[in-house]
Amino acid sequence: MYETTAFRCSGCGSTMLIPNPDGTLTCAYCGTTYEVTGRTCPNCGAVNPPEAEHCARCGRVLDLVGFILQSRLQTTTRERLEQIRAEAARLKAESEAASQERLRRWWAEEERRRALAAAQAERDRQERMLLTGALVFAAVVILGILIYLVVTALSAP
Repeated sequence: MYETTAFRCSGCGSTMLIPNPDGTLTCAYCGTTYEVTGRTCPNCGAVNPPEAEHCARCGRVLDLVGFILQSRLQTTTRERLEQIRAEAARLKAESEAASQERLRRWWAEEERRRALAAAQAERDRQERMLLTGALVFAAVVILGILIYLVVTALSAP
């Protein structure tokens, strides 16, 4: 699986496209296959003529067997292990960064929910205060009417 910067999947937007031996590209995420005229270099994403053995941009061997043979002849086991370690460290860093971004978005959403809950609690408190005030006012008015009726009934001959 190689990242090709020259192409982007129209289905999911990914740049992770897998070059196939038949010259097509397959999206690593959604599986959409694209036809490409020419051979796509898995290293730099450059499109080369179908008969090309080496990439015109970066010089990488385009044949998979040739690439494996070339990489085995040019690098020692220690160098390959170092490359794998570096790639693993890069992937780990990318994964950690993505995890941190998800956590940041989750935390922002949680803060937004808490703010909405606090605002709702404040509205509920204000409604209770208004209802209590209205009930007290109604009780005072009724008490005033009752006192007026008692006073007028007692003062009537």
